[in-house]
Amino acid sequence: MKYISILVLLFLYCSGISTAQEKWSLDSCVHYAYEKNIAIRRSELNVQLAEANTQTSWGGLLPSLNGQVTHGYNWGQRIDPFTNQFAAQRVRSNNLGLSTSVNLFSGFQQINTYRQSLINEESNKWNYEKTRNDVALNVASAYLLLLQTRELEIIASNNYQNTERQAVRIKKLVDAGQSAEGTLDQILSQLAADKATHVTAENNAMLAKLSLMMLLQLSDEQMKLFEIVIPETGDVDSMQLIDNPEAVVQAALNNFPEIKSAQTNLVSAELGEQIARGAMAPRLSASYSYGTGYSGAAKVLSGSPDSLSYPIGQVIGSEQIVLSFPQAMYSPDDYTTKSWSTQLKDNLNQSLFFNLTIPIFNGFSVSSNVQRSKIMRQDAELQLQQARQGLSQNVRRAHADALAALAGYNASKASAEAGERAFFWTEKRYEQGVSNFVEYGEARRVLDNAQAELTRNKFDYVFKLKILEFYQGKPISLK
Repeated sequence: MKYISILVLLFLYCSGISTAQEKWSLDSCVHYAYEKNIAIRRSELNVQLAEANTQTSWGGLLPSLNGQVTHGYNWGQRIDPFTNQFAAQRVRSNNLGLSTSVNLFSGFQQINTYRQSLINEESNKWNYEKTRNDVALNVASAYLLLLQTRELEIIASNNYQNTERQAVRIKKLVDAGQSAEGTLDQILSQLAADKATHVTAENNAMLAKLSLMMLLQLSDEQMKLFEIVIPETGDVDSMQLIDNPEAVVQAALNNFPEIKSAQTNLVSAELGEQIARGAMAPRLSASYSYGTGYSGAAKVLSGSPDSLSYPIGQVIGSEQIVLSFPQAMYSPDDYTTKSWSTQLKDNLNQSLFFNLTIPIFNGFSVSSNVQRSKIMRQDAELQLQQARQGLSQNVRRAHADALAALAGYNASKASAEAGERAFFWTEKRYEQGVSNFVEYGEARRVLDNAQAELTRNKFDYVFKLKILEFYQGKPISLK
């Protein structure tokens, strides 16, 4: 029993650890999204599809090799291909062969197609990384929104508890006849308002939590146990905001996947133009075949013929009959079909062909393809410029937003500190009967607004600072 008790305690302890480990940090949320997000999984499939296309393009450079085996029967009169004689009866035939062909030259189209497939594969990989980045940003935004609503909920709960404490104190004073009943009505009205604010804050936190869970695409069981880690964001004042955004812009332009993707798309478009121009060149190909066959009409002599002489004249005078020399007479029974193995050996044949195609006129299709590929290459150049400009603007905007968020945070921090001091002394005066409820309520309203604004600005600044770090190539994390 002693050992069983120890095992039970160990199980309960491990269960406690497991329960504690159910809480999700920002890092675990992001990594879970990497594995489960549908957009990421579809992007990964696109990478696999591009790899398959690359394999196909590589195979186009290699000679083809095909085997052929046929088995058939023929009825009616026809020339047998193996005996070159008419065959009227049912004839069985077989064909066996190997054939190969290779494209010797086609304006380097196949080589450029293979190179283009490699570039397209790389482009899909960069698109995959971009999708992961987008998902990470969305998860971080939802995670920080949940943290913000949770903190606002805590503030609302503290305010409600503080007003409830005041209501209990005022009621005692009213019951003792030391305070007017109207004062109790005022504090109870404030208590009801704080209760409504608390309920709203709880609902906002619940909706933010639901939004994050839906973004992570959690199962029903995971949703029931889902809780996030409340991280220590540390001293926000100690977080350093880079002064010059140009270093961040340069880092983003050098490393961000959307720029890499646009660059590879431009290279792919340039190869596409070369492929289209390759259709103007002559095409040279070679083919070789090796085969044999069998025919049921191929016969060989197998029996002994009968000798037969027939009259060819008469001797004048004696009228003696003159007979011909004995001739061999064969009947169908004297022939048998040549064996399958012998025919395969005797009917071996080989062929080698070279084919040269010179394009002269193809309904303007070649020139139209060249023109389209040229336009696509110019469009890819513009897309690269657009991607560079867009990313530069986003980084500079993020830096400006971070500066504004920092200024808002500092202002709201000073406002919240002033509101706390003002409310502290107003509450003291109110408890001593020196101040009235109107002054108390106004101090509470100013403090509530200042605390809510401070919370919003704090998380706004932290998030925008993390975005700047993300543009520098650092992973999104609250550690």
